[in-house]
Amino acid sequence: MSRETSLVVLSDFDGTITPVQTMEFLYSRFAACGLEFARRWDRGEISTMEEITSTFATVQASREEMEQALDTIPLDDGFLEFFHLCRDLGHPFAIVSDGLEWYIRHILQRHGLEQVPVYANQIHFGEDGFRFTFPWSHPDQPMRGVSKPRIIRIYHDRGYRVAFIGDGRSDTDALDVADLIFARGWLAEHCRAGGIRAEFFENWQDLSARWPQISRGHRLS
Repeated sequence: MSRETSLVVLSDFDGTITPVQTMEFLYSRFAACGLEFARRWDRGEISTMEEITSTFATVQASREEMEQALDTIPLDDGFLEFFHLCRDLGHPFAIVSDGLEWYIRHILQRHGLEQVPVYANQIHFGEDGFRFTFPWSHPDQPMRGVSKPRIIRIYHDRGYRVAFIGDGRSDTDALDVADLIFARGWLAEHCRAGGIRAEFFENWQDLSARWPQISRGHRLS
């Protein structure tokens, strides 16, 4: 497999594949501290690991109660069409998120996407509460639970060129590593302000319309 002929698509999840930040959705409904630690993370004061463990320490809800709430979160309009377009064109697709694999898979399963690879942080449910592990962390990104550059390099080592799609702060880690960047929302504004080369998109329908041409050239138009 050569990078010239093989393209993999890696995408953020919260605010990219879903129209909401799922972690903040859970915090707002179930954490006694609300968004306190999420806001501290946003200001760069604490790591993802500290944010998650500190916030869930104030959650009393059960897994079942939280999953009932997760059932109200849709996929973003047009995402399924884009996913199937990638599949039809032979581009592997995976999710790379600094959120929790549990809720990502719960939402994906409702749409028949159980087989999509997911790189994310792990929550373990036990009788004595929640426990967390961070199998995709890396010392180079000590503030993140998931090192997005680490995942991108895994695919590079497999012979792929990497197209990365994102919208938020943790996605900035991918900017210097991915071969192609597709940005919207906060990430798009960050790239514009910094003169960072990226392809900007408003929605999945917009990206789907341009994707066949992009994928043929494996380069930004």
